[in-house]
Amino acid sequence: LAALLASLADLPSVEARADAEMAELADASMRAMHEQAEEHRPALGNLLEAVSHIDRRETMDWLVQAFDVVGFSDGMLFQSALLMDRYHAMRPRGEVSAKDSQQILLAAVVVALKTESRDEFKFSLRQVVAHLGQDKVSFKELVAAELKMLKPLGFCVGTPTVHEFMEVLSTRISHYDHRLVTLAGFLLQLTLADACVHWGHPHAVLAASALIMAALTLPVPADAMMILLEDLRLLCPHFAEPASEVLRCCADLHILWVQSFSVPQSLVWPFAQHLRSKFAHKRYHGVASIEPPSCAPVLA
Repeated sequence: LAALLASLADLPSVEARADAEMAELADASMRAMHEQAEEHRPALGNLLEAVSHIDRRETMDWLVQAFDVVGFSDGMLFQSALLMDRYHAMRPRGEVSAKDSQQILLAAVVVALKTESRDEFKFSLRQVVAHLGQDKVSFKELVAAELKMLKPLGFCVGTPTVHEFMEVLSTRISHYDHRLVTLAGFLLQLTLADACVHWGHPHAVLAASALIMAALTLPVPADAMMILLEDLRLLCPHFAEPASEVLRCCADLHILWVQSFSVPQSLVWPFAQHLRSKFAHKRYHGVASIEPPSCAPVLA
């Protein structure tokens, strides 16, 4: 990314030359982004102790469908999921009522809304709460739930999501195929249904793996994979073998993709059908119908 930004310095566009000034900061900023994401990645064991796979998958299914209907961004979808999972991984143990779960879910959505640009939505927070909560959660209850959620999080919100890493890592390769980022985005949203895949890998690795799986499927020139691994090494310099990390993650992604595509009895199937309906929209370039490759990538 730093090299790409530096290459803009001699262009006639004032905006391009201004972007070039960011070259010296790019690598350090991306490493800081990775460190922050790792610091706030939910502890998988704690999360699964607090919320069952089934309950969490149903919640993610609702999020995907609701956000598609109201037109909220994919970035906000991932931020809402991150906030909710972080809270459940850190909250005191004990039974949570259905009403409390609904309030925490809406609180996560509202906090995510507050971290987005105001241009992302056209409704007031009260309207959003009334609509998504079907008038069953008062605004006063929502404010109390928001405070309840934020306290265990140390009021730290807006931490990097896997969607942001995908945007960063796709910067140098998105021109290869207009479907590349969209298909990778589909795979990342598919992982929301499986906490073990979504939180079992660093976000930088998960994003790179989704882009590699998409690149192998379309297909895209091998240069793209080399570029991704090069950028991943800069982003995560402590990885001794970034390629091995990516291959393990690609294997997990491939299993999930195959289950979602051709195994109706799999637990992820209902979620995947709703996700596929979302990605059937014209703006997603038809990636919902793309079949997974016969196997995951392996070391040459």
